Amino acid sequence: MFTQISDPFHDLRMPLQERVVDKLADMLFASDMILDMLQDERSRKSGGFTTVEASVRGVYEQINELMKQLTD
Repeated sequence: MFTQISDPFHDLRMPLQERVVDKLADMLFASDMILDMLQDERSRKSGGFTTVEASVRGVYEQINELMKQLTD
């Protein structure tokens, strides 16, 4: 497993827009991983994560829209 270590001084030299997009990308990746976990769990057995999945999917879509706005 690859672990990326953040350099706070380098991060502060990056323009604000790039820092925001970078953190949004982290959030997008994490929410995508959560959706994958929920999908995998649902295929094994039914669980009570329906509302969680809907909320995470909403977060994913909102972050995706924000990234589109910031990178266009």
